[in-house]
Amino acid sequence: MIITVTPNPAMDESYSTAEFRPGRWYRAQQVVRSPGGRGVNASIILKQLGYDSIATGFLAGHTGSYIRDDLLSRGITTNFVNIKGENRTNTFIRDVAGGIETAMTEEGPTISDDAVRRFFWNLERILPKATAVQMGGSLPPGVPCDFFRETIDRVKKKNIPVYIDSSGPALDLAIEALPTVVKIDQRFASTVRNVTLSNLDHLMDVSKKIFDEGVDWIITSYFNRSSLFCTTKGFYLAEVKLDNPITYRAASDALIAGMIVAREERMGIEDTIRFGMACVIQTICCPEKGLQSRLAVESSVGDVTIQKI
Repeated sequence: MIITVTPNPAMDESYSTAEFRPGRWYRAQQVVRSPGGRGVNASIILKQLGYDSIATGFLAGHTGSYIRDDLLSRGITTNFVNIKGENRTNTFIRDVAGGIETAMTEEGPTISDDAVRRFFWNLERILPKATAVQMGGSLPPGVPCDFFRETIDRVKKKNIPVYIDSSGPALDLAIEALPTVVKIDQRFASTVRNVTLSNLDHLMDVSKKIFDEGVDWIITSYFNRSSLFCTTKGFYLAEVKLDNPITYRAASDALIAGMIVAREERMGIEDTIRFGMACVIQTICCPEKGLQSRLAVESSVGDVTIQKI
């Protein structure tokens, strides 16, 4: 069983229109609503790949009820802490003609100290069932900046592999706990580690520093279609072919979910990278949340190019 941790889950609302310009009125051609947040997205994609998970975090209000009910309808087990307030709504507007997506996210409800304590009590209770733990996303108000670091410390005491995809100071603190796999987004690389995104050598340097601290895998974004992987066998640059990209909003979660599956099935390093990136292809090209099927992912493995650096 895989545990996913989403401290700041959301309802994602995606609107598609022929073109989008500020200051005008539009009638949406398509509206897609789904539960969101890093861990929630990963749980959805893991289920589509044939793997069960327990989704955890904090739920509040009518939006929280929607998130729980939708996940349960997909066959995903939930173990959230109920709190007062209302979970956030994230809005995405897709300009079909321009192929551009605009996002607006909310801050999220305030989480009390007692709710955080209840989360860790719940986590300790379900950890014995876990074969992997995935976490990430933003921290809502009230959640301490070292939330991910403490979560990783508790997971590692059980010798369970842990994956994190976050940003900012919370990720910097989480790295100190030495998770198994770290996904670094562009904001973290540019603002926290002061790395020039267009310079591959700079990305390799920051990845190597984190690797030397004791993290097994470091993944950094390198433009829209490429990712740099720092592994125990060296650096790999992977690039995907994309004919008709629709949305990038869950691409990072698809990559992590694919890597979790690959590790569960003991794939080799290059096969792990190919499978994870194939999940990215399918998610980017799918109008609904996640991907169509594992078979579709396997059909996209050949569209991933890997170069050992």
